[in-house]
Order: sequence, then C-alpha cells, then structure tokens
Amino acid sequence: MMPITDFLSCTRVFDEFESLSPAQRHHAKTYATGLVAASNKTVAGIAREVLPAQGKRALNKFLTEYDWDERQFNHERLEELQKHGETRWSKKGYIILDDTITEKAGDEVPGVGRFYDHAEGDTVWGQDLIYAFYADDKTAYPLTFRLYEQQDEDNQNHDTKYDLAREIITELENEVGVPADTYLFDSWFAHDSGLPERIESYDKDWIGPLRSNRKVTYAGEEIRVDALAERIDTTERDIEDDTYHIWTKKLPVSQLGDVKLAIAEKEAEEDEENPVKYLATNKIDAPTEHVIRSYGMRWRIETFFEDSKQDLGLGDCEMQTEEGASRHWHLLMAAYSLVRLDLESSALGTVRSKASSLRANLEHSLKEAVYNLLSWVRDNDDRGVDDLMEEIDHLFVHSTADANVQS
Repeated sequence: MMPITDFLSCTRVFDEFESLSPAQRHHAKTYATGLVAASNKTVAGIAREVLPAQGKRALNKFLTEYDWDERQFNHERLEELQKHGETRWSKKGYIILDDTITEKAGDEVPGVGRFYDHAEGDTVWGQDLIYAFYADDKTAYPLTFRLYEQQDEDNQNHDTKYDLAREIITELENEVGVPADTYLFDSWFAHDSGLPERIESYDKDWIGPLRSNRKVTYAGEEIRVDALAERIDTTERDIEDDTYHIWTKKLPVSQLGDVKLAIAEKEAEEDEENPVKYLATNKIDAPTEHVIRSYGMRWRIETFFEDSKQDLGLGDCEMQTEEGASRHWHLLMAAYSLVRLDLESSALGTVRSKASSLRANLEHSLKEAVYNLLSWVRDNDDRGVDDLMEEIDHLFVHSTADANVQS
C-alpha cells in the first residue's frame, strides 16, 4: 500500500468536536484516515501507513488510556451529519435494529464467545455487536451500538440482547432525538423482547417479521401463522418491479396483541430461495405495499455490515480492553459516515457522489490520498528526483515488508 501523506479532508470536522482535545483530534484524524485508506486497519498498520501519525504507542494510548468520551464523540458525529442535506435525517426515515458477528481468533478480546452466525450458517467464535442504523431514500449510516456479552457461570449479570436493544431505543429517543417514525427489526427481536412496547411508548411505529411458528388467532382459533396458508386466498400485486402474492388482516398475535399481519411471497426464479414473509406492524391502517416496501429498507444495515467488514476493519479490532474496542467501533462509525459528506474543502475540489455504495465513496477518498502523495512530492521540489524516489520506494517497501511480517 502507498504511504498516506496527509489526513483525508473529511476528517477535518473533528476539529470542531468538543469531546476531543487538540492532540486527540490529531489521533482521531489518523485513525479515521487509516480505517478508510490504509491496507492494514490495525493500530500498528495505521500508525505505519499514515505518515502524520505520531507512532503506534501514541495511537494505542489514544484508544486505551486517554480521557475522552466516545459517547459524546458519537453524538457530535450525528449532530454534524444533520448540518448537511444529503445526510440529514427526517420523520420519514427508518431506524433499523440488528446484530452482527465478527469472528475472532483469540479469547482475550471483550465479549468474545461462541455465537450462531446466520451469514455463515454455523456457530463461530467471535463478538456480537447490536447496532441501530438510520436509513431513508437518500442516505444511510450507523447511529449507535452495544456489545453483547453472554452470561456464564461466573457472571449472571450481563444484559440480554433485548435489554441492550431497549437501552439503544432509550438513548436514541431521549438523548439523540432521532425523528424517524418507524423501527425495523428481524424476527429475533420481535419475539418476547419488549421492543414493540418500548417503541410504542415513544409514539413510534414498528415493522418486524414473525417466525413461522408464532401463534395467531384466526376465526376464533389459535394457530401457527404458517398454517394460515391453507385458509386464505392471496392477491397478486406488483411492488417496485417485483410481483408478490399478498394477504393481509388485523389479527391478535401472541405477545403482541392486535397487529396488522401481512403475508407476502415474492415470485422468484426456480433456483432462488424466497421464503414467505409474515410481517407484523402496529401501523394498522398503513397500505400493505407501504409495509412491504418499508421493511425492504432493512437491507441497508446488511450492506453496512458487509462493507464495514470488507473495507473499514469492523472485524480487524483486536483490542483487549472494552474501552479500546468501543473507541475503535465509534471511530469506524465516524469514518463510514464522514466519507459520505460533500466537503467543499475536498482536496480534489469535486462534488462527491451521493450513491449509497460505500465503495464509491472509498474510491473518492483513495483518489484524494493519491493526490496528497503527489502534492507531497511537488512540495519537496527542493530535493532531487532520485532522493525523492528513494524515500518513496523506502516507504512502499517498508509498508509491504511490515504487512508481510504481520500476516
């Protein structure tokens, strides 16, 4: 990987963050720039590849020892996003709740345990992070997270996933003030979690799928929701270029009370798996097309998980303290969000694409890193070409050699 000679322009917003001291802002810029542009997303890799860094030890102390409030830092990030039209949230947006597993090799990192990973279809050794994510038609970014720790014989006091999800909702509603009207979650969070009640206590709506064995009351009889298929007639409808077979009705559902139940099966190719969805919502009067289209926004958080693991080092954190890991994840959320901003001060002086793809934004940032390297060469015009090329060659070789040693 090429040496990164300057901070990415999107990190300049850290200069306004009161949660950080001037010295800490320098480290935050180093780390966020490294998460976006460095080939190695570890502390050692970032300290090596981002030339303005003040060394691995200083960067590690910033994450594990220095006194700064990452929760305040996160709230300042969200406040910054509201200053820009392309990232400003609205009542028509959605808050998505979901968790993701990041695989780990060792057993010294906080919260590590054996979890079932739906993406892998198997149990893996890793960390389980519960995220809240904002999405609407123009933007998408993470809001906050909690690390889930399994209960064990030595400690029975850990919060459950449900506890953490309700805690997230309270933070978003009482402290952050996200205006989005609707929460989306998967069937795990819709089952005996207390989430619908917590959401409704803030006069908000929710949409979530039911497991196929969930009990509903139909024609005076309590039956499994998947047994309804034998008793109903669906209607064919086209929604956003897809064809669905739909049935909907207000029904009592176990643990949820009266909800709008929508059974939807999308027509698919023969080799494409597409199970029936049993969607429940407290939006009793909402059109069925709106419920199905709204729930389709959940894919945005899956994209965040995939992109962040591949391109921003979500799974690369090996911090052995909970505070260090938490700060890594907070800085990652900042990096993910800030590369989406159209900064007039961008080194390239161009308008950034508003595409939802993180990869498009990362390509812009990498071009900026190349521009900064060329500018560094230009600004050293008092040195001979051979001297400059020797130093650049040393930086490349040094970076590659260290990366090979770490791998």
